[in-house]
Amino acid sequence: MQFIVSKKEFIPPVIAPDIIETLGDDYEIWTYEDYERLPPLLVGVYSYSAIPKCLAPLSTQGLVKSGVFRLQREFVPGLYGNGVYVVVIDTGVNYAQEAFMTPEGKTKIAVLWDQNTDTVYSEDEINAAILSENPYESIPGDEDGHGTFVASVICGNDRPQDDFAGVAPQAKLIVVKLKRAPQKLYDFYFIPDRKMVYSEVDVMRAVHFADEFAGQKGAPAVFCMALGCNNGSHTGAEDLSEYLDYITAKRGRAVVAAAGNEANSRHHYKGRITDTVDDIEINVEQDMDGFYLECWALSPELFTLSVISPSGQSNPAGVPMRIDSGEYSFLLEGTQVTIDYRQTGRQTRDLLIFIRFEKVVKGVWTIRVFPLSTIGGVFNMWLPMTGLLDADVSFIVSEPDTTLTMPSDAKLVITAGGYNSLNDAILLESGRGFDADGGIKPDLVAPAVDITGANLRGMYIALSGTSAAAAITAAVAALIMEWMIVRGNVLLANGVDIKNVMVRNCRRKEKTDYPNKIFGYGFMNGFANF
Repeated sequence: MQFIVSKKEFIPPVIAPDIIETLGDDYEIWTYEDYERLPPLLVGVYSYSAIPKCLAPLSTQGLVKSGVFRLQREFVPGLYGNGVYVVVIDTGVNYAQEAFMTPEGKTKIAVLWDQNTDTVYSEDEINAAILSENPYESIPGDEDGHGTFVASVICGNDRPQDDFAGVAPQAKLIVVKLKRAPQKLYDFYFIPDRKMVYSEVDVMRAVHFADEFAGQKGAPAVFCMALGCNNGSHTGAEDLSEYLDYITAKRGRAVVAAAGNEANSRHHYKGRITDTVDDIEINVEQDMDGFYLECWALSPELFTLSVISPSGQSNPAGVPMRIDSGEYSFLLEGTQVTIDYRQTGRQTRDLLIFIRFEKVVKGVWTIRVFPLSTIGGVFNMWLPMTGLLDADVSFIVSEPDTTLTMPSDAKLVITAGGYNSLNDAILLESGRGFDADGGIKPDLVAPAVDITGANLRGMYIALSGTSAAAAITAAVAALIMEWMIVRGNVLLANGVDIKNVMVRNCRRKEKTDYPNKIFGYGFMNGFANF
């Protein structure tokens, strides 16, 4: 089991870790090879930030119509991503497909790290595997398809017969095939075993690896983050979000994150109370192993709450800031509820109330929130991201705003929402802003409907979702990086410079206020950047 430890809030370990790994200046990864000797994995036992979040590929849904996207020709002639690395941290890439080879038959992948075996494969080793009879026996490919699709949109070859071309076909890929999260995290977050989810620890390690590799080569790099989750305060204060901001601020680096597909999921509730209580109803569609809920309030707001079961049984209102966990049994339902109060965040000490339901029966569960000490009286609640539970759990009354997934709430990264390029309509599921403390997110929107890319078998299909929008945005960022750094126009450019160029030159509609919660600063406009 691995934990994230910030050096900014270092606490000596009760049990010494077996391995300590340093990530940058501010973080360490503590590894315990025998996690059975550790205390139970609960927010009341560990700090909230230490327990890794589980990130999943941001879902894409198949559509029947094929699409065309040729940004490198239509918008910015002559720029193809040459000399720039694009980092794909995902489910892997089926590297033996023609989409990922040069005209000479060589791979476009500069390095591939398979975290499952902790093996790093060089460009030469990948080329040798491609020439073998069964390439994926020597170097694993992609069993899911998400990473292959994202990578193909970024740098796939021109395929006139399939009406397709990648946006930055001459960019080199850094690929990290993530390993699945440890079973302890599956159990803690009630994630079904069949789901592909990844520990925040391994994602941070992947980012560090890619940054180090590009640094050794002296080359600029753009990171495409098409993963996300609903955990955290949605203010960019989580460890992964802060680490991506650290990478973004470095010369020759840029990070693009998908806004997620949660706007239409009914997984966010926003309340405002100062002198009354607020009852929030949650519909549990069927009996299930469990689910969790996070309630956040910005400092110095304080709230307490109680849980009311479908039969009307209620636990007493909790006591804010108590160190130990509060556990409550609902006898008629056979459900166990754990409520933990924590002040978290290295700078703001926001209030987190983490509620964990075990052996939940279907019906309407009610969270009653009591204001304890309030100024504005605002609090937010988030349920797990779509697809990460055995059954549907949703708020009966919900709020579509502030539905960005972590880490797209990071302050400095380029957060891409999605829209339909045929009619400029927003993709209904595209995560909306602003973030929970009013920061402007998303930064922009990119095409996300009927985007063509390669599947596991090398066929070209049309998919929709903000993963596609992030891939397109990352590829355009690579073209800008080529113009700025590789061609010597702005040698000291970093991700903030790239972001400023892209948001400044967005296409905007008349009689519409920008930035706004749906489109950010507007529609990405590759041609205007040059």
